[in-house]
Amino acid sequence: MTLHDSPDVDRVTLAVLEVVGHALELADRIAAAVQPALEARPAPRRSDLTGVEALVGPVLADLDQPEQGAGFVAAVGLLEDAPWWLEWFARDPDGRVQRLVTHSDPDGIGFYDYESLPWYVVPRDSGHRHVTGPYVDYLCTEEYTLTFSTPVHAGGRFVGVAGADIAVKHVEEHLLPALCAAGTRLAVVNGDGRILSSNSGRHVCGDLLETDPGSPVRATRAIDGLPLSVVDLGD
Repeated sequence: MTLHDSPDVDRVTLAVLEVVGHALELADRIAAAVQPALEARPAPRRSDLTGVEALVGPVLADLDQPEQGAGFVAAVGLLEDAPWWLEWFARDPDGRVQRLVTHSDPDGIGFYDYESLPWYVVPRDSGHRHVTGPYVDYLCTEEYTLTFSTPVHAGGRFVGVAGADIAVKHVEEHLLPALCAAGTRLAVVNGDGRILSSNSGRHVCGDLLETDPGSPVRATRAIDGLPLSVVDLGD
């Protein structure tokens, strides 16, 4: 069942597109920064990615910006001196911008295998932008997080993904005015039916909507180009 001609849903959808657009615009700028450097080098190295820090550092240092992490994740085997590499930066609880350090040796203990994670896999395989989450970001903040990522191509080949993280609490701050103004119970959910935000105390972030055969059929409006939907909770 699809939601039609609802001003409430229109407002919620617009709020979602605003916050998503902010993060993906940063991801696009990161992609535009690394493409020329990678196209110019047949065997690129980590030093060719220095422009990423210069770009994202001021954004993350600005406490008025919602992004708490951003950067570029190289395709496996792309860099000559680091087959697995995240040129990623995050804002710590004190507001300082720090480079994210991960275990990049596949044979080492605690190796971070990003090649299996949705924020990397979906843009790589689909060629399209993706929104991953909400999920608990154990690597950086241990908070519910959304990761916005876009594929990067240079010289006709996939070279990695550019992306940005926003804490769900900041996303909810942006969505709640539209949700609370609605005359019906609504939720924003991801492609797995997991709730990002809602105006119902019975449906909180991280919950899965009921999918068993006895669950009610809920009216839904997909948000174009994103694995997100607005759902009428009907209660």
